[in-house]
Amino acid sequence: MPDLQKELTSYQERLIDEPTGKNVIGKHAAKLIRDHETVFLDVSTTVQFVAEHIQAKQITAVTHSIDNVGILSKREDLSIYVLGGYLHTQNRLLYGPSVIDKISEIRADKAFIGATAIQTDGLYYPYEDDVRVKREMARRSDQVILVADHTKFTVKSRFKLDFDHVDIIVTDQSIPADIQEILDQKNITLIECQTHNPQDGVEP
Repeated sequence: MPDLQKELTSYQERLIDEPTGKNVIGKHAAKLIRDHETVFLDVSTTVQFVAEHIQAKQITAVTHSIDNVGILSKREDLSIYVLGGYLHTQNRLLYGPSVIDKISEIRADKAFIGATAIQTDGLYYPYEDDVRVKREMARRSDQVILVADHTKFTVKSRFKLDFDHVDIIVTDQSIPADIQEILDQKNITLIECQTHNPQDGVEP
């Protein structure tokens, strides 16, 4: 199954893809977090950049991402709640029924989630468990922010999460017109944080 293998590249390899776009997205998305809020941080290379740029004080971050924990543990002014389960070493996350169970007991102000692919009918992920975690995070949050670079709008994956679970999408380039139309219909806010070429010497 070469297509599957190509899609499920390791977490560290995905972190290198589109680093500038993901970093700019993370910087903009992190500004949406207010002091004292509780936020879910999904396992996603783009969400990891959100974690790196959080400026809000006295927040509680809830995550099952090993890398998010590593980034946030350098901060003494916030609380980290780790969703426990089995360790998936390649994707650097904790998984299993206990993760879903614990999410269902938490109320958050915001959830930051990623996506493997974005099509006109919703968001897509390679694993069914991904959808379950994100759906539960969305259900337990007042606001859901999807962070995704432009490459996610041109690829496909398997398991779907409906757009109805999303309130805001933060991306780095203009998106396809047919998807923009769907977002307008569903009143989903789109934030485009354009990245500039390095030779411009300017970064938003």
